Parts: sequence; structure tokens; C-alpha cells
Amino acid sequence: MNNRIPNYKSQFSKIVKLMILALFIGLWEAPCATSTKAQAGESSIDTGSRKTRVTITNNLEGSNFTIHCKSKDDDMGTHVIAPQENYSWEFKVNFWHTTLFFCGVSWRDGSLVYDFYKASRDLNRCLYYCNWYVKRDAVYGLNEVGDPDIVLRWSSKSEN
Repeated sequence: MNNRIPNYKSQFSKIVKLMILALFIGLWEAPCATSTKAQAGESSIDTGSRKTRVTITNNLEGSNFTIHCKSKDDDMGTHVIAPQENYSWEFKVNFWHTTLFFCGVSWRDGSLVYDFYKASRDLNRCLYYCNWYVKRDAVYGLNEVGDPDIVLRWSSKSEN
């Protein structure tokens, strides 16, 4: 007959280690989204961090646009962006590279909804700085070197 006494101290130690590991993974995955409204051309990017910054600049020449961005975990609210101003936020891409932020953008002559940051697309396209320009004909996404590689045409207000 086996009269072995369980080693509760060893089991407790294993449980604590697993809890610390789970906490570390959970904190690593948490997006750190913030939003700011700054004048176009101002630099508030911390180049020493591993965060990604998405910036959407108003180049509508005399018209405001409205933007509302969300992720699975964060609703950043609705913002009205004046000409030559921008809307931006920064975050850390999650471990599984599934980070996604989508935005609805509208102005007097059109609207659209699009994934303004999608890790599966943007990790190689614009890892640290994803810039977008809102213009009268379309919204332009620029890659890391500043070349426009995404063009989003407006849906007219009459189509909505």
C-alpha cells in the first residue's frame, strides 16, 4: 500500500509559476491604445519604443472630417478633425499578430469604413509608422517609406 503524502509546497509553487506566466502573457498582449489630436507636422513619436503609431491627416483643403476608430478591446470615440490637423494613436501589436483597428471616416461628400491597421497586412507594410492622408478624391495609405500603396475611394453620401 502506498502511503505517500502529497507535497503541497511543490504543487503550490507550480501554480504560482503558472499564474505569473499567465499574467505576463496577458500584459504582453494588452493593446496600449491612446489617441491624440496634434497639428500636422508635429512629431510626438518615441523612436525608442516598439509601438506602432497610426496617423490620419486631414488634407481636405477647407473641410473637416469625422472619424471613429475601434479595435476588439478599445473604442476611441468620435473625433472631428480640422484641415491640416491629424488624429493618431499608438499601440503594441499583440503576440499572435492579430491586432486590428478599423475606422469609419466621413465628410461632406463621402464616407468609408476600413481597417486602418491590420497586423497581417501591415507588419511588413508599415510596422512602426502607418500614415494616412484624407483627400477630396480618396484616402491614401502610405507604407513605411512614404509611398502611397493603398487608395480608398469615397462612397458618395447618396449611396449610403
